[in-house]
Amino acid sequence: MGDTEPYSAGPSTDAATTAGADAGRVDGDIERSNETPEELANKPLLPRQVAEFLEELRHQPPWRKEADRCADYYDGNQLDARLRQILEERGQPPLITNLIKSAIDTVLGMEAKTRSDWRVRAEDDGIVSSDASEALSVKLKHAESETRADRACSDAYAGQVKAGLGWVEVSREGDPFKGQYRVKPVHRREIHWDWRSQEPDLSDAKYLIRRRWLDEDAAIARFPEYANLLRHTCGGWAGFDPIRDQDTGLARSFDIERDSNIDADEFRDIYRKRVCLYEIWYRKWVSGFVMLLPDGRAREVDFDNPKHTTAILAGLVKVERRTFEKVRLAWYCGPHFLYDVPSPYKHGNFPYVPFFGHREDLTGAPYGLIRSMLSPQDEVNARKSKQLWLLNSRQVITDDDAVVDHDEVREEVARPNAYIRLRPNRSPTSRFEVKHGGDLAAQQHAAMQDAKQEIAEASGIHKTMMGQQSGATSGLAINSLVEQGLNTLAEINDNYRFARRMVGEMLFSLMLEDMAGRQIPVELGEGKRKRTVVLNQVVQGEDGQPVKVNDTSRVRAKIVLDDIPSTPTFRLQQLQMLSEVAKALPKEQQAVLVPFLVEMSDMPNKSDVVDQLREMMGLGDEEAKAQAQQAQATQAEQLAKMQQRLQVMEAALTAAKVRKENAAADKLQAETAQIGMMPAEYTQFATEPQ
Repeated sequence: MGDTEPYSAGPSTDAATTAGADAGRVDGDIERSNETPEELANKPLLPRQVAEFLEELRHQPPWRKEADRCADYYDGNQLDARLRQILEERGQPPLITNLIKSAIDTVLGMEAKTRSDWRVRAEDDGIVSSDASEALSVKLKHAESETRADRACSDAYAGQVKAGLGWVEVSREGDPFKGQYRVKPVHRREIHWDWRSQEPDLSDAKYLIRRRWLDEDAAIARFPEYANLLRHTCGGWAGFDPIRDQDTGLARSFDIERDSNIDADEFRDIYRKRVCLYEIWYRKWVSGFVMLLPDGRAREVDFDNPKHTTAILAGLVKVERRTFEKVRLAWYCGPHFLYDVPSPYKHGNFPYVPFFGHREDLTGAPYGLIRSMLSPQDEVNARKSKQLWLLNSRQVITDDDAVVDHDEVREEVARPNAYIRLRPNRSPTSRFEVKHGGDLAAQQHAAMQDAKQEIAEASGIHKTMMGQQSGATSGLAINSLVEQGLNTLAEINDNYRFARRMVGEMLFSLMLEDMAGRQIPVELGEGKRKRTVVLNQVVQGEDGQPVKVNDTSRVRAKIVLDDIPSTPTFRLQQLQMLSEVAKALPKEQQAVLVPFLVEMSDMPNKSDVVDQLREMMGLGDEEAKAQAQQAQATQAEQLAKMQQRLQVMEAALTAAKVRKENAAADKLQAETAQIGMMPAEYTQFATEPQ
């Protein structure tokens, strides 16, 4: 559970459970209480409120059943037990031609092909330089690679396209043997949210609940102080006597579960020994003091922070009392209250990012591309099954006196090498005729082809996009069809880019929190253009006081997606395009593009090859020259300062020597004066040579 686990040790018994339950029985509203704003801000979520949240979830539109059906159709589970039984009674084969999977795989492949990286763009150039922004982009890229955030976003995109919704968790990793951050996809069945929310990032949602099923030992390992409560909950309180076992402190918990309206099957499995923990993220309005910074930002005042108090007393910030939202985290095991702590993240969002596909205008229920493909897919399966059944069907029309044995004729007609005997004394007008279902099968085949075309028209994914042959023959017509298909996916792809950018922003926020107060060197460039940028670097200012350069705690940056994809396939396409352009140029101009062609390839040590090629061709790197000149200028400036300091030190040393000589002369003069005041015999003795 990582950093979503409680941060402070709880009581050894379930006193917190009892306190939470007692608080839940209070009928007074928060506004009418005599608690201070600070106490109201830290007041835990009441069990009554949790019950209200769960009751709201039961009355949400039944979109999850349809989403599961769409996912089943992608996996090929398109015939349920009832339909299979009907086909078996008819004698039709249960055939499935999964056209949905190939169409959806085309869309998923386009996402993987056009994937781009996150980049950091600073809003305030005076705080961080362009090199610092690039260094932050490199650190964000490293975090993206370590957490496999690309794969998590791709999995969420798959859920977005198929079922209409996918989720990505962005949090700190709780396992010390794994990475520092965790970016993982979460299945839609685990997360429920406030249905009244209208924003795509759930910034206006009151709550978000994740239901996690854990084995008894795993739950106790995460909440050891509630071991007895979790054991009895898993066991269904078998053998527990509230009167006899009062010393265990669980009598109140027994009454809470008995009086709860939450179904026991929703939070425990007595056969597998599992419990369902509710991870509830919720927002509450609080009143407090905020600092209005000169750059327009606002921060909550911490009067115990000396920096805040110093800025307030100096008049550098403006303090006002405002009402704002705060995010908190509560843990429940069914009706049992476990913990309630402030959110460990400073970005002010829930640590789960929704990837919405399409949403109904009336209900807000999410749905994906497969929803419009269900009916044509059912028709394709039905037509193909009917067509095969008709190809094998035989219709026999006969009079009673035409054949000897009707049962034998029925069996023989079903065989490919049938042998049928007719009555020798049958009537001249008697009829015996065998008809095949081939004509009707051709009609079924034509109707099935129309249904296949309807799948492409309903989803907007044409055969050209899937690499199949179509009616278009010219390149312009093919490109028009591909462009038309991309236009139909514009809304889903736009929602995906919005959600993916939000994942990057939350991950970047965690990085900035961990970077505070640490000097972090970051290497940029390759080959001779390689340089090092230090974040949070402390240098000496002009007044001799330490100054922090590239301070990440003050950075105001935005996370954007590169316009150029970073996939190997796209780089190969660029390389081929540039190669074709180079072929049409004169030879002396082709040489200029050779370093760029090598730089766009995936060959090893390409930076060294590019540097050698530029040196051989006399192509200087202007950026490298500018950086070298700047470095030389910096070194010259530092050398001048060192020489100036050396001159000052030499002057001080000379002055010290002069002062020392003057002090020695004064001492000698004093001694001479003392000798002059001595008697004559002592003076003569002192002046005579030894």
